[in-house]
Amino acid sequence: MNSDAKLQILIEALAAAGASALAIDGHGHVAISTMDDVALEQDVAAFVAERLGRVGNGTRLVMGHAGGRLSLTVRPVAKEDGALWVVVIREVRGVAAHAGIEWLNADEVEARYEASAYGIVEGAAAVSGPVCESYARGVPLMLEGELGAGQAEIAKRLYLDGPYADEPFVSVALDELTDRGWRHLLKSSESPLFQARLTLCIGGWHALSPQRLRELVSTMTDTALAARCHVVLTANDMPGGGESDQAAFVTERLACAVSVAPAIAEQGGASKKVAQYLSYLSDVFGTTAPSMSEEAASTLNGYRWPRNYLQLREVSERLYILVGSGVAERAVAEEVLAQEDVIKTATFGTPTLDSDLYILRPLTDTERDIARLVVGYLQGNRTRAAEVLGISRTTLWRLLKDDDR
Repeated sequence: MNSDAKLQILIEALAAAGASALAIDGHGHVAISTMDDVALEQDVAAFVAERLGRVGNGTRLVMGHAGGRLSLTVRPVAKEDGALWVVVIREVRGVAAHAGIEWLNADEVEARYEASAYGIVEGAAAVSGPVCESYARGVPLMLEGELGAGQAEIAKRLYLDGPYADEPFVSVALDELTDRGWRHLLKSSESPLFQARLTLCIGGWHALSPQRLRELVSTMTDTALAARCHVVLTANDMPGGGESDQAAFVTERLACAVSVAPAIAEQGGASKKVAQYLSYLSDVFGTTAPSMSEEAASTLNGYRWPRNYLQLREVSERLYILVGSGVAERAVAEEVLAQEDVIKTATFGTPTLDSDLYILRPLTDTERDIARLVVGYLQGNRTRAAEVLGISRTTLWRLLKDDDR
């Protein structure tokens, strides 16, 4: 049997297994290929060649292609005339079809980290040694904290700074899964739960019913997921503090190491973080960064920041819109924070502990409470409060007329 016939047998065998292969040299030149698509062949070769300096034997890369994902397994092969790297290419099925499940490579993870409010403000902030050690040793991690405290970004930082950044990073948002996505996660052989050598970041535990929670955790434990993948879980605290029942159950069953992401209010210096984000915005738009008065900084530092970095982004963007390259004074800071509290308090879900503003009340009562809230934050300045609320002074007076009696 000649070499061409042997190659054809190999091509057919790989195709039957849903795969193709190529071999490249150290410069990314293709030496052997079973691929029909020449353009894709060159894209794969270039993608792998850029990473040859840090791939090991059996490294698994993830590459985006045509709205989907390709899994690339890379193995070096020694030859008399120089080294070759054999790349086996498979499509990651179901990636584009299931909301809430994302397969990412290190470049994509880094881009998302750097674009997040946490990444912009904190930069490549080092994660604590014990947390990094737990991740490196394969111990499941539970990253807890207040809403928006950066749990998902810390998971990305762990992955980027750890020893597994050339393996896929798979994010699963349980609160975004449809029924079809749930079945894929628990039953499909293409599910990330049944893969190996992934960093698997799972969040959204609060959305699971008790039955689904037990099903998922049982699957993870019965299949020894933590022995095959690097498992990082994220969860938000209950309003007012404290671990949620779902997070407590998962932490106990998977024997997780627990780390708490510090809230902005606990860290202090919120005004410096806002200034950092304002500087970023000025770089993006090519303007001079706005400055901040001591009184405005004091106002920002004294705020509770219940949604943490999610809220810091919104506040910084509003300040930038209002002051441009000028000076952010206390009145502007108070106005922006008053708008934030209106948004926070009127959001469907759990109300804040220091307010009795619930959605399931007559609309007139809710409007009156929001108006009181804004007026209080603006120290009784009803003219400014009416501007913030987008209503006339007459309408504001009508809402608060009972308070004036």
